[in-house]
Amino acid sequence: MKGCGSIVQVLRAVCLVCLLLIATAAMAQFGTQQPTPTSPQSQGSSNQSSTSILPNNISNSSAAQSQSVTSGADVFSGSVISGKATTQVLKLTLRNAIDRGLKQNLGALLTEQGITSAQAQRWRALQGLLPDLTARVGESEQQINLAAQGIRFPGVPTIIGPFSNFDARAFLTDDLGLSSYESIKSAVENLKAARFSYRNALELVVYSVSNTYLQVLTSAANVRNAEAQVATAQALVNQAEQLHQAGVTAKIDGLRAAVELQARKQDLVVARNNFAKAKIALARTIGLPLEQQYDLADTLQYIPAPAMTEAEALHDALQSRLDYKQAQAQVHAAELSARAAHFERLPSLAFSGNYGDIGISPGNSHGTFVAAAGIQVPVFDEGRIRGDIEQAQANLKQSKDQLSDLEGRIGAEVRSAMLDVNAAAEQVQLADSSVKLAQEELSEARDRFSAGVTDNLEVVQAQGSLVSAQDQYVSTLYIHNLAKLSLARALGEAQQNAASYLGGK
Repeated sequence: MKGCGSIVQVLRAVCLVCLLLIATAAMAQFGTQQPTPTSPQSQGSSNQSSTSILPNNISNSSAAQSQSVTSGADVFSGSVISGKATTQVLKLTLRNAIDRGLKQNLGALLTEQGITSAQAQRWRALQGLLPDLTARVGESEQQINLAAQGIRFPGVPTIIGPFSNFDARAFLTDDLGLSSYESIKSAVENLKAARFSYRNALELVVYSVSNTYLQVLTSAANVRNAEAQVATAQALVNQAEQLHQAGVTAKIDGLRAAVELQARKQDLVVARNNFAKAKIALARTIGLPLEQQYDLADTLQYIPAPAMTEAEALHDALQSRLDYKQAQAQVHAAELSARAAHFERLPSLAFSGNYGDIGISPGNSHGTFVAAAGIQVPVFDEGRIRGDIEQAQANLKQSKDQLSDLEGRIGAEVRSAMLDVNAAAEQVQLADSSVKLAQEELSEARDRFSAGVTDNLEVVQAQGSLVSAQDQYVSTLYIHNLAKLSLARALGEAQQNAASYLGGK
């Protein structure tokens, strides 16, 4: 019977072991399940939208958080409004607008939180090397039933107590290894990358504010041109009426001039509406209250771009671009993370101990301590360590590929910006020449009409040509200034030189 009982116990033990193995496998399978991947099309569109608006991400966790907050929205066109509107009309220069944008633009404010997130990761990494020190003070009152514990001795009572126990003790544990040290260095590099990301966001803020300011200047120039055209059209109406009353021209000339005047007034209404909306967009970008009235102190003008060769521009861009420095810091952080993963196979030093005062009461106690040290060697952690190594190597390869792509993109951006600047400069010169020719054509047509040589059809056509030439000149001025702004952004010096590139006060 004893043999049968032993066999039953063995079978039970085997069954329990099998159940534990099955449960462990099921939990491992559940833990390794991957989330459903997104379609390549949707993933590509989301990456494109994030890289076109936001700076490069600090880390994988902060990138996911940033995309969840700013997905589908251009944060650099928004702001946090500061101050209250006043009755005075604010005189706003380009440099004032840039300064306000650097403080209140939503893109800068959101990106600044990435530094806080990276600092939190560094503190978590530092905790891996810092000792874990805790303290506990307690007092208990106990009564023990020895019979319930199976302890029975002749002459010894089965119930002991009640008695008190007091213990005040500090516990110290620490685990030192090269893996934790490399993780700290990686966290420091991620923090450096976060700071580069924030400074790069400030570059994008300057670009966004300057571009919006240029749009307001362009709209203001269109309003001035439209007002001048209305005045010219009104003068032509008056001239046609005087000539008709004198019997020199037909009534059709006056009607034709009146139709042209109405068309120019419609253009003026559209130009003023676009100007008002552009001012609203600028106020939203720099955090200015929408009720605040302001005028622009600068004007839209042609200023040649600084002379530089393509090789000099590429060298300056690689030295100054903050997103490139950020990508380099991310590569270094990924290298350190990969080293930390390899170092997980190495033994680590473990320290533990406690010191305290124990007794039946605080006044009747004695100090005791425990101090221990040892070497911990991972034995059955190869699967986890290998997974950490492969994941770290994949992140490193991804960071290096992104750095290489960014270097090529910087070269393309610099070359494209220089081509745009040169082409836009030629367009401005041609557009200026077209305006002068159109003005001469209109003057000649008015003289011919006044002399009675022809009707005012030539005058109306000449005025239409002048309108088109002036609109084209304003458009080319905006394109040229935007090209210079894009060149400053490509060189990584928008924050320092954007205002001087555009002739801001």
